[in-house]
Amino acid sequence: MTQKKRVYAYFDGSNFYHLCKKNYGIKNVDILQLCNLTINQLTEEILKIKYFNSPVSQQANLIVSRIQQRFFAKISRLPFVEVILGKLVERPLNNIHINCPICKHQMAETLNCPKCGTPQRIVDCKKTSEKGVDVNIAITMLLDGIENKYDQVLLFSSDADFSPAIKYIKKIGKEVVYCRFPQPITSELLQVCSEVRVIPKEDRENSPLGPF
Repeated sequence: MTQKKRVYAYFDGSNFYHLCKKNYGIKNVDILQLCNLTINQLTEEILKIKYFNSPVSQQANLIVSRIQQRFFAKISRLPFVEVILGKLVERPLNNIHINCPICKHQMAETLNCPKCGTPQRIVDCKKTSEKGVDVNIAITMLLDGIENKYDQVLLFSSDADFSPAIKYIKKIGKEVVYCRFPQPITSELLQVCSEVRVIPKEDRENSPLGPF
């Protein structure tokens, strides 16, 4: 009997969430069921699912934080699933411009329109972004491959930044499957990955993208 390929799945949680919502209007997914329906169960076997994300703080958004924490807790109870959390950081956005609502003159970081003097209040604008999550995914994939924990990777992300790690993983004799949504299509991942599989949406209760 031919031995099945050992499969590790890696989820870029934030990227996956937003693309799932954009493509299918669905937010929460049973990632174990999705992985099992993505593989060929006659020749492949899921050994581990590593889900990476950064939690939203309660100070930033209490409701979103609680919903997110419930989802993390739910998937962490699934077999084979490991949830690995990074952190979100706030960075100021420089060169923020707004237009005066009276004369439409463009302003930058000022309380009064320099043209007509209309007083304006500019809120301190910041951008929230993940810190180190992509690097953590890439390093974890590499180390797991070097330690010969898998034969094949399922990568649930459309981030082209993973390309260098994928190239090295293939050099050590492993396969990387790019698991993508219909949109967008990352051409660089199409070129470097061993195989591409489209994440389906099916209109039935046991769909991999059904309610969870």
